[in-house]
Amino acid sequence: MLQPVSPQNDLPLESQRAEPEQSKRDEGALAPLRVPAYRAIWIAYLFANLGVWAQSVAAAWVVTSAQASPLMVAMIQVAASLPLVILSIVSGVVADNYDRRRIMLVGLGFEISGGVFVTACAFLGYLDPILLIMSILWISLGAAITIPAWQAAVNEQVPKRMVGSAVLLNSVNYNVARALGPALGGLLLSLVGPAWVFLFNCFCYVTLIWAIWRWRRALPERRLPPERLYEGVVAALHFTQYSSVTRLVMARSFAFGLSASSVWALLPLVAHQNPRGSASLYGLMLGALGLGAIFGSTQVGRVRQLLGSSRLISAAAATLALMLVLIGVSDTLWLLFPALVVIGSCWIAALATYNTSVQLLVPDWVKARALALYQTALYSGLALGSFLWGHLAETMGVHGALLAAGILLLLSAAIFLPSRLPELDSRGTAQVPLPRMAGPSFTFDPQRGSVQVSIEYRIPAERTRDFVRAARALRKLRMRNGAERWSLYRDVEEHELWQEVFLVRNWLQHLRMLDRMTISDKVVIDAVMTLHAGEAPPRVRHGVSYRSAPRSSAGEAQVA
Repeated sequence: MLQPVSPQNDLPLESQRAEPEQSKRDEGALAPLRVPAYRAIWIAYLFANLGVWAQSVAAAWVVTSAQASPLMVAMIQVAASLPLVILSIVSGVVADNYDRRRIMLVGLGFEISGGVFVTACAFLGYLDPILLIMSILWISLGAAITIPAWQAAVNEQVPKRMVGSAVLLNSVNYNVARALGPALGGLLLSLVGPAWVFLFNCFCYVTLIWAIWRWRRALPERRLPPERLYEGVVAALHFTQYSSVTRLVMARSFAFGLSASSVWALLPLVAHQNPRGSASLYGLMLGALGLGAIFGSTQVGRVRQLLGSSRLISAAAATLALMLVLIGVSDTLWLLFPALVVIGSCWIAALATYNTSVQLLVPDWVKARALALYQTALYSGLALGSFLWGHLAETMGVHGALLAAGILLLLSAAIFLPSRLPELDSRGTAQVPLPRMAGPSFTFDPQRGSVQVSIEYRIPAERTRDFVRAARALRKLRMRNGAERWSLYRDVEEHELWQEVFLVRNWLQHLRMLDRMTISDKVVIDAVMTLHAGEAPPRVRHGVSYRSAPRSSAGEAQVA
């Protein structure tokens, strides 16, 4: 557990061992498309996204045409976001512990069943705003199951060195569909009606289910049993508490979604209230957002290298805020469409950077849960913001609500400007599981009773300050990986003797901590080890609580 390791010498990275020509080929933005499995899923994903965006136009227009209130129109976005807020963390636990491919198939099954239901209602003439919103809620339930597994499975579809490019290509895919899908949906809506648009979406989803079904890959080896649901949720929250990356991404994405949701919540009303308002105009507006997002996708990498991740997010949020203010004070189409193009670019720049930060800076053992928590924060902002702007639109008008959203987003961008995300580098998150430890020689229950780990260091007086400083990072490491309590003690007689003590929930959780070790974690341990002055390595002791004994043995011990 405490053997020093050098990421440069002892653990050479795959990218460092690769030939220069191979590395150069893998760095291209289109490199993941050379992987057959990823290419097939990417194409099917494009068709599915086309269907989703075509259906979104039909759904929004059905509610708007029924003379529903602005709040009812905004409830479409609430229904689409609420399951992702409530269930994402649970889905993330499942995705981190079980076969992500099967989880995706289950979630997609939920989604297509909701699509079939709303299609049948539309053809039978039973579709009304309330029933449509309930159907969207059901489809979003399937999405809440699918999305954490989908996003975390990217590194199972492509080599790790291609993950950043694959995430960006998925964003490009989504936004190509955003550009073409609404226009296609508006065209189908005007030609054949909403029922056929809903049916078109069902057929598009069949292609994605087929691609996922055909995907075969080697399952990662699991040396330990899956975490129980409660344990998995607690581990994710514990990790987030001591992971500055996850906390910052969640805070910034919530603030961003809270204000930026006004675009999706109120755009149907902007199109409907325009003198030239029609379903086709609404589709063209969404198409302008998609075109902007496509352009933004091509520039994200270049701008990120120039500004850095944090400044890119701040610049995107501030620019989007100014565009919301512009839409809030003007009805002119020749100003509206360029503003929507810029909004689309800013939207994808921010969200792609959030997603890539979690993908590359969070270790694999908790990746689905970290992505789920990020999605929870983002969709919480979207759901709350959609309700807020829909409510405000009833009292101060659509343009007044957009103006207020722009001002709020500008303020939040200024507040988060000093915050900094680490630069994107996945090398430190590579897991290096430590050798499996032998359990106690006596009979015990590995899932009951806490485990105490104590490590004795000998630190010369002149290294005390450096040791205490290094121990702060060590504390975060232990707590992030599963320790429930951590302390550092100095012996009152031998001043050079220090003892690190931490508690783990049970022996099984302690073994999981060993499995969760990454290169970055080992570097932190190295920094502490270099300060140890003893001839022998630090002495490590493990103790298990009396509660870990089998119940009969514990009873006998108590009687004795």
